[in-house]
Amino acid sequence: MSETKTIIRTTCPRDCYDACGIAVVKRDGKVKVLGDPDHPVARGALCGKCAIAYNGAFLDAKARVTRPLKRVGAKGEARFEAVSWDQALTEIAARLRGIVSVHGAETIWHGHYTGTCSLLAGGFPQRFLNRLGASEIDPDSICNAAGHLALQYMYGASDLGFDPRTAKDAKCILVWGANPAASAPHQHKHWLKEAPGKVIVVDPVRHPTAAEADLHLQPFPGSDAALAFAIANVLLWEGRIDRAFLAAHAIGWDELEPVVAKCTPDWAAPITGVPAALIEEAARLYGDGPSLLWLGQGLQRQPMGGNVFRADGLLPAMTGNVGKPGTGSLYLNGGGRRGLDFGA
Repeated sequence: MSETKTIIRTTCPRDCYDACGIAVVKRDGKVKVLGDPDHPVARGALCGKCAIAYNGAFLDAKARVTRPLKRVGAKGEARFEAVSWDQALTEIAARLRGIVSVHGAETIWHGHYTGTCSLLAGGFPQRFLNRLGASEIDPDSICNAAGHLALQYMYGASDLGFDPRTAKDAKCILVWGANPAASAPHQHKHWLKEAPGKVIVVDPVRHPTAAEADLHLQPFPGSDAALAFAIANVLLWEGRIDRAFLAAHAIGWDELEPVVAKCTPDWAAPITGVPAALIEEAARLYGDGPSLLWLGQGLQRQPMGGNVFRADGLLPAMTGNVGKPGTGSLYLNGGGRRGLDFGA
């Protein structure tokens, strides 16, 4: 008896930089989830996390939560009991009605964000809370808002970045505050390795991508802005500034230049923990260009994270690494700002 085999091509919904193509293979009622061999990122393989989950717990009906769980113990005790949907919805509605009647609906704050959620699942709660009259917190405030706001101030947009395919034209790729080995495994495995230019990683942690880079700078946590200004200082004194680009497209460089001029590698070394010689080497590799700057989400998840992004965001503009093949910056995520979540 011949087997019936169907392949359904789709996209991995996980909150990840890679957005892998998936091939769901259905054979005689059984499902196997694989990386799409024809997809340029997946190349036939999913990351270990998704390969195990999709073909394990996600297919195990016993591992799914099918009924609401109500906490019956104190927070932290992990004591819950299953209740009916009617009971759960009734208790939630009663509590919300009580808050609205005493304090007003605007005192209910809706804090939300997820990259692993369908458009319908993400949008329908919003409709309910709008109808209720609740207050919405910036949906990206927990994860990415500081970086988005900083880049919007500087460039007018935070979700328009370089095309990864232009890596073939770049002499340098600077990965700052991202851990591709863990959060973009296909970029770590394929994209960075296949790029002809030098790879620089800036991260306090020596993760696998950093270990394999041509140059790894390990600043003290929280010192990224000082490091960025020291790199800018080298670019300034060695004449690697694109003054024509700044004159035509930038505002405020005249005010900033005297500050950058004081932030030497020797000044930054004790602040950042990065030797002055390595700061100079990184500046020259980036300044030779064309260069790509990948700004990771982790970089802005610190005190003054927005200003850290503004400091790093100086580098493409001051060197003219904008608008040409092999240049630009990229800050991934932020689907809502591309109309994917709320424009729908």
